[in-house]
Amino acid sequence: MSGKLPLAALLLLAAGSPALGDDSPDPERGKALFRACAFCHTLTPDGGNRAGPTLWRLFGRPAGAVEGYHYSAALKGSGIVWDEAAVGRLFEIGPDVMTPGSKMPMQTITSAADRRDLVEYLKEATAP
Repeated sequence: MSGKLPLAALLLLAAGSPALGDDSPDPERGKALFRACAFCHTLTPDGGNRAGPTLWRLFGRPAGAVEGYHYSAALKGSGIVWDEAAVGRLFEIGPDVMTPGSKMPMQTITSAADRRDLVEYLKEATAP
C-alpha cells in the first residue's frame, strides 16, 4: 500500500468531522446569530413587541398575525405562513425582496449553514 487512504475511508473520515462539513444543525450557533435580531424581536410569550413583533410561536403563524403589533400593509397582505423554508428564504434573499414595503431592515445571511442554524434555534426557542 502506498500510504494513501482509499476514497471510502476518506469519505467516512470527512463525514464525522464537523470541520469538513457536518450537516447537522447547530442551534447554539443559531443562538449566537440571533443576537443581531434581538434588538427588534423577543422570543417569549411575555417578551412583548419591540421594533418587530415577538417571535413566540413563529412557526405555522401567518405573517402579520401578532395581536397588538402594527404591521405594514405589505407584510399583512403577503400571504406568507412562517415555516422553516420561509424563514430561511427571508434571510437568503432579504426582506426587501421577499416582503417589499415591510418595515424590516435589510438583513441577509449568505451562508446556508448559518441560515439552517438560525432556523433550528428559532424552532426551539419559539415553540410553546
